[in-house]
Amino acid sequence: MSDPLPDDVADYLRRNPDFLRRNPDLLTVLAPPGRDEGGVVDLQRAMVERERQNNSELRHALHQLLDIGANNQTSMSRVHDAALAAIGVRRFGRLAAVVAAEWPERLGCDGAVLAFETRAEALPAGPGFAALAPGRVDGLIGVGIARLEGGLEEGPPDVFGAEADRVASQALLRLTPRMRCPAGLLALSSHDAGHFEDGQGTELLVFLARTISAQLPALLDPPEVL
Repeated sequence: MSDPLPDDVADYLRRNPDFLRRNPDLLTVLAPPGRDEGGVVDLQRAMVERERQNNSELRHALHQLLDIGANNQTSMSRVHDAALAAIGVRRFGRLAAVVAAEWPERLGCDGAVLAFETRAEALPAGPGFAALAPGRVDGLIGVGIARLEGGLEEGPPDVFGAEADRVASQALLRLTPRMRCPAGLLALSSHDAGHFEDGQGTELLVFLARTISAQLPALLDPPEVL
């Protein structure tokens, strides 16, 4: 079979202008001209530009990967620090105090609340607790175990109380204590609308909720509802 004529090759390339884009490996074997001459395309420059673009995209991807790794490491350290602060606590009021007073600083958010579907008078007085109506946990979280939302004008008042109008993003995590306990949730809030957002990973936050859930059966002074 004879080789195609140069005119045939040129005609084919004119009819398929994306041929080199679909076959970029050919750029490494073609012999390019040294500079533009009239209407001749400088393939050498095209190869250099393509290599520069590939390197730029690679650097960008690498920087993104490093940023993600650093952020994940920071988040993991914060979550582990918060969990260690709660592990071993055996008083209900102290557990709520750790969550409400210590966790926001440790986690880099602005508020944390433990909420249960029970009467307000059944919970100890003090910060860190919220009483919810029956079925409210499912209404807030849905069928899953976590719900993250950003860009809020306010948070749910029955969860965050007087601070609800300052909540711009929130993470709601279902508690899973022993069967006789009422439904409950761990609620984290931020004044930053982008701190918690739908689509973010929830594994670390769910770990915190499970840490609290594991503490509840071991309390020495559980309230009547627990």
